Amino acid sequence: MTESSDRAIIIIGGEELSEATLARAAQFDEVFVVARAVPDPGDRWVVDDDHSEASGRARLRRATARLKARGVRAFGLLGDENEAAARADARALYPAAPILG
Repeated sequence: MTESSDRAIIIIGGEELSEATLARAAQFDEVFVVARAVPDPGDRWVVDDDHSEASGRARLRRATARLKARGVRAFGLLGDENEAAARADARALYPAAPILG
């Protein structure tokens, strides 16, 4: 059982969730994850949007699975490549939820 009935938000880019973020998230009953569709750092001249989106979806699946393994209700969506836009979109959906990462 978690300590709080609150919802939190996690924004991830090209990275996986850190253990510290997972531990903080475990304090909430529900976590909304936004996995940004960031381009591969090796794509310098041509960005493959399909690859960016597929990678983002895979990170989203792994993040929600790791949270669920800790007993957290986790769900989310693929977000904008731009971090500020992804944060604004998450805030529009859940204005009172803290952003953990």
